[in-house]
Amino acid sequence: MKRLLFILLPFLGLNSFAQNGGFGGFGGGENLSSYTSKKDINYVGDGKTYHAMDVYYPKESKDSYPVIIHVYGSAWSSNNGKGNADLGTVGKAAVDAGYIFVTPNHRSNSDAQWPGQINDIKAVVRYLRGNAQELKVDTSFIAISGFSSGGHLATMMGTSRNVKEYTVGSTTMDIEGNLGRFTDFSSSVDAVCDWSGPVILDKVNCGNAMDLNSFITPLFGNCSASQCPDKYALATAVTFIDPSDPPYIIVHGSADQIVAQCQSEMLYKELQKGGIECEYIPTGSDHGVNGDKCPDMISFFNKAREKKAAAATSNDEVKALGIGVYKTESKIILTENERTSYVLLDITGKIVGQGVVDDEGINIEYLPYGVYILRLGNGLIYKFFK
Repeated sequence: MKRLLFILLPFLGLNSFAQNGGFGGFGGGENLSSYTSKKDINYVGDGKTYHAMDVYYPKESKDSYPVIIHVYGSAWSSNNGKGNADLGTVGKAAVDAGYIFVTPNHRSNSDAQWPGQINDIKAVVRYLRGNAQELKVDTSFIAISGFSSGGHLATMMGTSRNVKEYTVGSTTMDIEGNLGRFTDFSSSVDAVCDWSGPVILDKVNCGNAMDLNSFITPLFGNCSASQCPDKYALATAVTFIDPSDPPYIIVHGSADQIVAQCQSEMLYKELQKGGIECEYIPTGSDHGVNGDKCPDMISFFNKAREKKAAAATSNDEVKALGIGVYKTESKIILTENERTSYVLLDITGKIVGQGVVDDEGINIEYLPYGVYILRLGNGLIYKFFK
């Protein structure tokens, strides 16, 4: 079937192919209909289909769950692909492993130029943090995955997690954006999985795969990499690498005729140079999510969660309550009344409370005597005794 599809491709037209799922994951023909879900949540509040997302829950009932966001592939050409976002592979692996699985739509290359697409995905993360209690989100761990062009967006989310505006040469872009009502919350992610993504846009033809430039140039007003190198750099994850970036796992097949495997090899080498924890799994597969490797993704994310939880209880990683944050017998107060999410952990790393800081502060009256860690959505971590 795939061989026939590639034979017909030149006659069907590349744009039609992309819009109808040729670059997106089909998820093995499965869906997640047997799992509890919340569909068509508008994460910006503008009523637009391209700003809708679906949320799927594990079957085990809990007060909160860690999260895996997965961005569909479409060569940036679809603005409504969440229903085909590798549900039977990445999605099923996520919910079966105890993660909330989130599949967002985003604006296509005909809806908005770059950085509109990354602004959308950052708004998704902020929405999840801003609605943590309602959606049962454990804000202490939000990972992101993406296939093909979704992999490109996922890799960008990792290295730009502490970036607002950024300048390369004569071009400045607002990478964070200001979409939605939850702009006070962090869009930071804690781990990244890239499935066969075209991630180094100015070298997208590094191998013998399809020429994707007809899909990439609309992101930049039909400007090519040679004409607008600064813009392309601002849409490439390696531009933003710094030591604080989250860990990455990369999966890519040598038989991929859509996105050359050398894209992932280049990303892996750049992450290694930057000192970022990363794992690269080359396979012999073609363009698609290799379901056999989903357990590797889950294992990688679980280890990242454990490492972050351990760091949250390490004396070297936390501050004592001090300026701007103080404790009464029953509450912790932020003097600046910052609207941010929070997670409370006991000394073992178990979550004992979470929510959004309001004018009343954080209730700790219910906690037994002991040592606790307060992790705020702005990245600050505190230790306190009760």
